Amino acid sequence: MQNPFAEQIQVFIQRRNLPIEQLAGLSNLSRKTLYRWVKGEVARPRHWYEIVALGKALRLNLDEMNQLLWLTKNPSFEELKEIARYEYELELLEEFSSLEPAAGSHPRPATRFKSWTALEAPSGAVYPESPIYIERIADSQLEHQLTGQGTTTTIQAGRQTGKTSLLLHAIHATLGKERRVIYLDFQLMDESSRDDLASFLQILSEAIAEQLDLELEVVDGYWQAARNPAQTFNRFLQLEVLNALDQEILLAIDEADALLDAGYRKHFFALLRAWDSRRAFDASWRKLSLVMVISTHPYLLIDDVNLSPFNVGLTISLKDFTAEQVEDLNQRHGSPLKPEEISTLMAMVGGHPYLVRQAFYTMVSEALSLAELLSIAGSPDGPFGKHLLFYEHSLRRNPSLMSAFQQVLRGQEIPDESLLERLSAVGLIRQDAQKWNARCGLYEQFFLQ
Repeated sequence: MQNPFAEQIQVFIQRRNLPIEQLAGLSNLSRKTLYRWVKGEVARPRHWYEIVALGKALRLNLDEMNQLLWLTKNPSFEELKEIARYEYELELLEEFSSLEPAAGSHPRPATRFKSWTALEAPSGAVYPESPIYIERIADSQLEHQLTGQGTTTTIQAGRQTGKTSLLLHAIHATLGKERRVIYLDFQLMDESSRDDLASFLQILSEAIAEQLDLELEVVDGYWQAARNPAQTFNRFLQLEVLNALDQEILLAIDEADALLDAGYRKHFFALLRAWDSRRAFDASWRKLSLVMVISTHPYLLIDDVNLSPFNVGLTISLKDFTAEQVEDLNQRHGSPLKPEEISTLMAMVGGHPYLVRQAFYTMVSEALSLAELLSIAGSPDGPFGKHLLFYEHSLRRNPSLMSAFQQVLRGQEIPDESLLERLSAVGLIRQDAQKWNARCGLYEQFFLQ
């Protein structure tokens, strides 16, 4: 049975006389999304700006736009102007206001698509509301996992593959669901807290208290007479968080492998593993769900499988973008590539999320053709230079890994499987048909020079 939103957009699409494929390009939405809307599978799209983008592509007038917003339980167009916060949202609203609506039933001639998204330089996490965020299987896996009670989840993938973006996207979807979220980025922890486990856990206690609006004096009371750091930290969580709050708690730890050089890392991760056991006999600990984000192989953080938190619960390994997702991202950037050029781009950068986004950003912002981009791709001064030099400097600090990587590139046999696992964990190689190869053509080109 159709829903009112689907019925109305079908009328507008028929009047505009546009195929879904062209409408997807004009609205900067994926074809899959539009097909789901038209088929009635979605009664209320997740983001209001997607509806405005569709209205802009369909050349709706203000009344028609407000009709779609009302059907999807969104504020009116004028109210959106007041609550819009991001540049791309304001730009989209302004562009819609400046458009001349479609006249009667006469479709307007197709115009060259001009991306309404403010170009986002691919650095750092992609915020949840971003129109260029590409959902992958991992999104549905994490969303389903977080519907459970007292779960442990590890997100593991190489650097710049979208781990933090996935985490923030899940947190955003979790808000308002009778759950408090505590987000800890271990990369931002004070250097002084790295000295010993007691200092580190006290800093974590203060960070948790701050996010939950607890008085820091309460935290001090636990640590002034602390003898066993792990027991003190657990007692603080039990009494001041789990017992005091009538809500479930999601503890999200980003960049957990920042503790790789900390002497107490095994004790800390064993502490997290112990929470999984406590859930079995203490119902209050089932209110606590844990998500950890790491870029390295788990055994480098803790090699005792009986104490590791990384082998309980669910481990999500982020996959690269598929060809369809790269094409989707191409459309969201205004289609700088022709469909037949997608495979050429992927031969160079694979489906690596950062490299793909950097490629599109460079082509659009600098008006480069694909051939021009490829000609400078392997240069240290090129658009991928910082990414490549990071790996080069990291490998030079670890000669055994550098040597192993060079052997992989030359097709030579490597007897030490642990080196292959580490290179795979950081995202430099992948296994295809029982053979290890560079993850993408760009890595092979750069590191064979």
